[in-house]
Amino acid sequence: MWFTPHKMLTYNCLFNFVVGDRGGGKSFGTLKFVIDRFKKTGEQFIYIRRYEQELKDSLPTIFTYLKKEGFFQEDELEVNGGKFYCNKKLMGYAAALSTSMKKKSTALPDVSWIIFEEFMVDGITSRYLGHGEQEVDVFNNFYETIARMRPGVRVLFIANAFSMVNIYFTRNKIRLKPPYKTYNKIGDIMVCIWHDEDYLEAKKKTRFYQLVKDTEYAQHAYENKFYMDSEHFVKKRPPEAEFNFAITYMGKRYGVWADWDNGKYYVTTKVGSVSPRKHVSLSLEDNHPNNVNIRRVKSMPFMLMFRRAVDENNVYYDKLETYAALNEAVFLLRTIS
Repeated sequence: MWFTPHKMLTYNCLFNFVVGDRGGGKSFGTLKFVIDRFKKTGEQFIYIRRYEQELKDSLPTIFTYLKKEGFFQEDELEVNGGKFYCNKKLMGYAAALSTSMKKKSTALPDVSWIIFEEFMVDGITSRYLGHGEQEVDVFNNFYETIARMRPGVRVLFIANAFSMVNIYFTRNKIRLKPPYKTYNKIGDIMVCIWHDEDYLEAKKKTRFYQLVKDTEYAQHAYENKFYMDSEHFVKKRPPEAEFNFAITYMGKRYGVWADWDNGKYYVTTKVGSVSPRKHVSLSLEDNHPNNVNIRRVKSMPFMLMFRRAVDENNVYYDKLETYAALNEAVFLLRTIS
């Protein structure tokens, strides 16, 4: 009923993503695995969270459930000074991704496993580091610091099902569609969509499940529905829509097309012929000699009309990836003064 990474790891992938039922034992099974590996082979691990506060909150009880379920009763597991010990022997390290770049010169030759807990964000209680996909580069730098030239350092990314177009999947060109297979190998990447019917049946007997069973929360928490992947604003651009202007955001350029008769706009990865005056950068990093900053054109007629369409929810996107990348930035255009 509980998750275990053993079968997933037989595919021998470098990056292993585990997405699944809330409370289905993803963290439990992964921690048990790396502790067993340390006891058997001496391989150490690193446990990372995105922010220092998340790490601080999780460490005091990180081994509690393992002990409660009867595992490692004869072993002394402890956390001290950001390090994990098993029977007084150094077993692993804790790290926050947000401060990982401060330790670029640290050599950890005995680390064979990296656990990244909650690699996806919900957009409410947690957010990615930086803008766009910048966090992926932070993680890759962290990984390179640990692995260096060693080929066997493997990563286990753990999360609940928030969005199939999260930055780690989009950067690695991962897009799965339901019905999901349990194990999905894409090159040197494994995506495990973990769902266990026995666990679901047990959960259905709880009082809490009876309270939430007909809600979107239950579909997300227990049936792996990626609830952030709303397709309400994903629509194909009609042929009569005309190219209006271009947007550059986080280094990528998008086209904004207008359906004048219906008052709707379509943001797509296809861009028409554009003049520098109508090529708009949405952030300081995107400024370029051949475009203008959003503040320069905020009061021009074409931008005022687009901002009004944003207010009226009349802006659509060609695919979910475009929506995920741009919807918040486009929405914030209405606040620019």
